Amino acid sequence: MSIHTVQIGKTRFVCGLFWQSLSRPRDLWKEAVQLALKIDADLMVLRKDHAMAQAGYVHSRDGARRGQQSLAAVISKTVALEGAHYDGHQQPAHNWLCAVRLPDGMWAYCAVRDANFLPNGDFAGSRDAVLDRLQGDYALGGWNVVIGDPELEQYGFHNFSAKALDDLLPKRKNGQLFVRRWSTLHPVQRRLPPLWWSGIGAAALLLLAGAGWLWQHQQRQQEQERARALEATRARLAATNANAPAQKPWLAKPLPLEFARACQARQQPMTPGGWQLELFQCEPDTVSFSWLRNDANIAWLHEQVPAAKIAPDGNHATDLVALKVSARGADVLLPADDMLRRLHALSQPLGVALKLIPVQPTRPPAPNPAGAAAVPAPPAWKSYMLHADLATLTPLAAADLIDQPGLRLERIRWRSGAWSIEGVVYVK
Repeated sequence: MSIHTVQIGKTRFVCGLFWQSLSRPRDLWKEAVQLALKIDADLMVLRKDHAMAQAGYVHSRDGARRGQQSLAAVISKTVALEGAHYDGHQQPAHNWLCAVRLPDGMWAYCAVRDANFLPNGDFAGSRDAVLDRLQGDYALGGWNVVIGDPELEQYGFHNFSAKALDDLLPKRKNGQLFVRRWSTLHPVQRRLPPLWWSGIGAAALLLLAGAGWLWQHQQRQQEQERARALEATRARLAATNANAPAQKPWLAKPLPLEFARACQARQQPMTPGGWQLELFQCEPDTVSFSWLRNDANIAWLHEQVPAAKIAPDGNHATDLVALKVSARGADVLLPADDMLRRLHALSQPLGVALKLIPVQPTRPPAPNPAGAAAVPAPPAWKSYMLHADLATLTPLAAADLIDQPGLRLERIRWRSGAWSIEGVVYVK
């Protein structure tokens, strides 16, 4: 397939990658490299959407260059995050076609079936060539939506969503193009002089040993942090149940979908001044960020985030901002067995690891001998701590799971591309 490169703003994009699906989720890069060697490609990009993974391949002799962005991968991520408007409302789309005009007068075309690019479903050509391909693929049927320049609406495609290229490219708050590192073309192999390999081998052994220790240390820290958070929330819930049984604590907390929507809207900036986001966390009243320097410098960061606090080592930075989400809702609690069964039935098809831990209410103090102290009545509800690892699913993508009566989220966390949620489930 021919390669076409195009300049959009300050970024160079490439169309025409050859896409192949990957099947080993624990070793995607290795599998992708093995495929690259078989098809003689020296540049590739990995994409993961809707619990699937693909690699896009190209060779530098065809005009592609390291560091260029895959336009098809960027567009597909926008569709995966935002969905598409069809059948009367905005919803996820796994089968879609797209044809948009490029700044240089050429047209870009994408064809995605079951959230996977067709092997030749990424190319750029003249308007006539792209329109011929669009009409040919459309005739096969089974597409959720056709996304395209408004001028294509005249052809009468069912479920047509009019969007220009600019509508499909992610933007920063200042309107500048937001380029993600994962959508960048990377070399399949780095070729080094033979004399370097012995030194590299020794260094690699040291790095592996160090990385193993660091990984274990980070895992222990994360587990300790999670255990402390769960214990603090459990203690707070138990105290609430014991000391104020007449109050309904879920009424004082925001609805989970409203909280998730407000949280995800605040995830920017991801890479302010070139600093890489490591941790993004929302609680009902605050949002916190943690960035890694990533070969950038402090001045660049402070240009975009003036309030960022720099760690003593100069390589990490944090920021804390307020979040306001109204508390409302009049949930009708479900019986415990029904609610737990519903949550597991919804989480398992998504591949979500769900933990539900019962909260034991604190035993009320005994009355004094004179009988003056009345024993508080036990609450009319029970509660469970909830923790779910969503992996690449956003909380909004798991809306069916979290939008349940009596469920409230206490914390939403994004770490290195993986989402997790913590909360409380109140039941009868």
